[in-house]
Amino acid sequence: MSTLDNSIMHKEHHEADGEHLMWLEEIGHWRTEHRRAASMLAQVQAALLEQDAALEAHAETVRAHEMRMQRHEREIADYERGSIQVDHDKLAELHQELQTVHDQAREAHQRIKAHHGMVTAEIRRLSEKLNAPM
Repeated sequence: MSTLDNSIMHKEHHEADGEHLMWLEEIGHWRTEHRRAASMLAQVQAALLEQDAALEAHAETVRAHEMRMQRHEREIADYERGSIQVDHDKLAELHQELQTVHDQAREAHQRIKAHHGMVTAEIRRLSEKLNAPM
């Protein structure tokens, strides 16, 4: 014969019903939060694509600057060989301009590098947490 009487079983069922209602309410809230999170992830993905375009623009700036520096280097070499007639002060002035642009590019690159590191680390952490068992 069982040691549980009917009143105890009814009480436990009633308590379980209360928990079930609470759990279902929590699940409803979680699902709402998940939909919001999915929307935020879509916004994050769009932002990443925009940043990828910004990375390509930065790369193009670096490539263009490299080409200008190579051209300037050739002009200096030509000047040294005497194959072109150019004012040395003009070469020095252009060099200063190129150096200023290079310094600005370095600063931009460091900002981009720091931002990229922070963003990718956060996404990696989020991915690991999402892939962990619930």
